[in-house]
Parts: sequence; structure tokens; C-alpha cells
Amino acid sequence: MKKVLKVINKENGELLEDLTFDGGYNIIFTNLSDGGNLRRIRKLDNGKFGDKHWIKNYQYRPTALRLVDKFKELNHIDPYKILFIEDMEWEPGTAKNPWIAKTKLANKEMREMLGYEYILEIRNYYIERMQREQIVALLYHELLHIDKDGSLKNHDIEDWGNLVATLGKDWATTKARIKDILDEEFEVWNQLEPVAKQLNMFTGIRMVR
Repeated sequence: MKKVLKVINKENGELLEDLTFDGGYNIIFTNLSDGGNLRRIRKLDNGKFGDKHWIKNYQYRPTALRLVDKFKELNHIDPYKILFIEDMEWEPGTAKNPWIAKTKLANKEMREMLGYEYILEIRNYYIERMQREQIVALLYHELLHIDKDGSLKNHDIEDWGNLVATLGKDWATTKARIKDILDEEFEVWNQLEPVAKQLNMFTGIRMVR
């Protein structure tokens, strides 16, 4: 679907910008009357991001919205402030425990200009080998890193205890089907017993960082 963006001077009708495009868009504008604060309209759902990444807001944000709505531990998160990107070229090398996905804070420039507070990066190599239920669990896993004060927090064990107790320690790499945590019948997480958290259950397991 083609979109048209026109910017017109209301005082004299002069056409300042006339753009036709078929992708997403971000718009940043200011009003000097309110001190020049940046106003943002974020509709950049897909597009290239650097040499090897692709913006995948359209693919991951709807699932993130459902997760935030369903799980109270995620209710403080605004998925519209997360830029979802996918590395389209990465392949396994010599690293012993490569990460599948990671969440990081956006730098000051990106926060101010685009309004994104976090970047959630996923490697396409793994996504292509995952079932839908695993991708949903992966997004939940990454959203859990965002704390209520806006900072990023670490796992409570080598992974999140509720994910391991409910889906198994190899939930991200198993070939067997795991539970769909967005299913209407899924309501309660299992939890590891305190003594179990002291055991080194995860040696050699490739997990998301």
C-alpha cells in the first residue's frame, strides 16, 4: 500500500514536502510555543537498520503487547518504546555459548530523537529454527530484563526460574513442542524450589543472555 506524506505551510499553502512510500515511518516535530519539545509519531514497523539488521517491529511488537497485557510482572513495560531488530547475517562461530537474543538500553541520542528506550536484538539464525511457542517464550524472557525503574536486571538464576521450572532448562533449543504461554489455558507459572536454585543445572546449556 502506497502512502503519501505532504507537509504544507498553512499560511500560504506552499507544499514543503511531498513523499510517496510503501514502508513505515517515524515523524519528529516541534512546536516553539511549548519550548521546542520533540513530539514523535512512531510508525517505523520495518526497514533496514545498518548493514545486517532489519527492523521487525511489525513482527514482534504484537506478541510483546499480548505478553505485557497477560502477565502482571510485565505490566510496567511499553512495547512501543522498544525497537525490535533482527540480525539477518549472523551464523555460529567459535563462541562457546552464543546468545540468541539480548535487550539493551538505547543511547541518549536514540531516546531523544526516536523515542525508543530499549533495543531488543534477535538473531535470525535461531528464529528460523524455533517453533512459535519458543519465540513467544523468548520474547517473554527478554521483556523480563526490563525492571520497573527502567533499568535492566539480570536473571534470577542462569535463566529465569519460572521459565526453567515450567518449560524446561532447554526450552530455547528443544525440538519438542513446549507450552504456549499465551494460550488461554496457561495461567500459572511453576517455580523452582529454593534448594534447586543452588544446583548447577545449566552447565553447557546454551541459553539467552
